[in-house]
Amino acid sequence: MDELFIHTNFILLFAVLYSILEIEIEGKDGGWAKNLPTANSGIGIFTYYHIYMNIIIILIITYSTYLISNNIYLILYFIIIWFVIEDFCWFILNPYFTLNKYTKENIWWHSKQIWFFNIPSHNLLALLTILLILSLNNDINLFYNFLYIICFIIIIILLAPIYHNYYYLIHNKN
Repeated sequence: MDELFIHTNFILLFAVLYSILEIEIEGKDGGWAKNLPTANSGIGIFTYYHIYMNIIIILIITYSTYLISNNIYLILYFIIIWFVIEDFCWFILNPYFTLNKYTKENIWWHSKQIWFFNIPSHNLLALLTILLILSLNNDINLFYNFLYIICFIIIIILLAPIYHNYYYLIHNKN
């Protein structure tokens, strides 16, 4: 099996599981570590939780990607992919948000950004960066890889209601 495909699945699974972990940690109180016992870092709205989490994620992805390739474009590609997927899956899989509430009005921590077609500008910037990486890397396999990731996201969107039911089931038992 192709190393790129295996690594992509690792990144996707890692991002989805991390988003589910954050949903468990933050619960119905919303995002951005609003009610967690973490201090503001002084860097915008980032808490120390966000600073440490970002450093850990970047180190894991950089190291794991470097094991299959020392291509800087590939490393940046997977870092960006991970953050976009993890962030998006947090909203899609979170039964208190869902795709219906993926709007500027419902996401206060992204509300100061410009939104285009109901997509926050940081995701559009990530998409443009990914497209630039795809063109600079000039590897058709990476382009197919990106299409695979888009299909994966569509599947997550379609399966999200099943996860919402599961979430309510396990949390209402406690």
